[in-house]
Amino acid sequence: MFELQTMNSKVNNYNVIPRRILSLALLVALTVLAGGMFRQSSAQEPSPRKVAEPRIVVAPRVEVKPVPKVYVDLSDVDNMDFSYLDKMDFSFIDKMDFSFIDKMDFSYLDKMDFSYLDKMDFSALDKMDLSSLDKLKSLDKFKPFDKFEKLTQQGRGAGVGSGVGSGVSPADEDCEFKIEVLQALFHSDVQRGITAATEWLKPGSAQTVRCRQAALSLLAHYGGKAVTPTILNVARNEPDLNIRKKAISVLGSTNDESVIDTLRDFALNSPQSEITEAALYALSQHTSERAITVLSEIAMSSRPVPLRRAAISSIASRPGEPAVDALFKIYDTDQNIEIKTAVISAFSRRKSERAGDKLIAIAKGSGNVELRKAAIHGIARKFGDQAVDIILGLYDHETDVELKGQMLNALCGSNDPRVTKKIMEVARNTQTPLDQRRHAIGCLSRSKDPEVLKFLEDLLK
Repeated sequence: MFELQTMNSKVNNYNVIPRRILSLALLVALTVLAGGMFRQSSAQEPSPRKVAEPRIVVAPRVEVKPVPKVYVDLSDVDNMDFSYLDKMDFSFIDKMDFSFIDKMDFSYLDKMDFSYLDKMDFSALDKMDLSSLDKLKSLDKFKPFDKFEKLTQQGRGAGVGSGVGSGVSPADEDCEFKIEVLQALFHSDVQRGITAATEWLKPGSAQTVRCRQAALSLLAHYGGKAVTPTILNVARNEPDLNIRKKAISVLGSTNDESVIDTLRDFALNSPQSEITEAALYALSQHTSERAITVLSEIAMSSRPVPLRRAAISSIASRPGEPAVDALFKIYDTDQNIEIKTAVISAFSRRKSERAGDKLIAIAKGSGNVELRKAAIHGIARKFGDQAVDIILGLYDHETDVELKGQMLNALCGSNDPRVTKKIMEVARNTQTPLDQRRHAIGCLSRSKDPEVLKFLEDLLK
């Protein structure tokens, strides 16, 4: 998993949230999402500071009573937005039967890197009534929670807040209290808050790393352009790497044009991956068009491919045609297949007609088969019901067996009668390669349509 520097500088992140409740809320949220208890709406054109919601991938549904294994895809965690949580009502949890948890496979927790929690914005949790979650602690069958909490504590380190039973040191608890006081001072008198926070950041300060990081976030949130020189000085000269990363990451939230060149230098030239990633995150938060230009440079640079893909994902999350222009430039200029595939994925997330036309053009083209397959997948993701017409049209004119298989795969879950008819034609045609016919039969096996069942019976004859 590609790990970016601490992802959020919002002041609410420093409110005291009991870590046990936070961990439990996360596990419940993942369980609810994976169990299909609610569905998020399809991706919309992103706002300047909003990013894509979590992608939850559940194993194919089968007609058996045991709960299927749950697989949580967190590869795109840097683009997750948990702000929607503040609109959720968790009171339903009181009425839920959690006995199914004993049947679920939580072994994936052992393989997950929970350091990503430091990158996520949990400020929405401050607005939620989590009282109903407390009742889950007493459930004997909620066994996976202990493992989840242990792993999240390892990942979070000195995380969002201390709270009862969190195991933090007295120094950390004292720091949390100081942060609350400093935040209150900023609320009451911004200038006095700036003065106090600046003192915390001076060389030789006795404040803990946690407190100094909080001071940076508060300065960026309240101080405006006046505090940019202070934050830049920490970003360039602070000996502690964690504090430097924090200073760099909050520069994006200032939206000060003067920081762009510095962030560009960090992202393109720093030998330390942590600094590069922090700069990339800051650029992803900066709303100016110049930031898009620099993100495009990173995407087409010689930096590691995961970093370049993250830059592309950041561009894809921005609204407006300048972001689409940047994606076109990257795709048409860069020859790296992984980068081109990342751009294709970005096209599928845009509402832009130009992006849709580009996907269709790539799918129809005579270029790299892997790119064409990615474009077909992108069409299915982007166009919804219209994808059936597009892909059926492509299938009838395609000669490449592998691409035809990809098209069948994209159509397989559709209940459209035209799709069913096409798949039956493929399965019936003895001139079609056997692998494709088998794939078509696999698609038909999910149908309860009497016509399909009769067709399968006839094939046996």
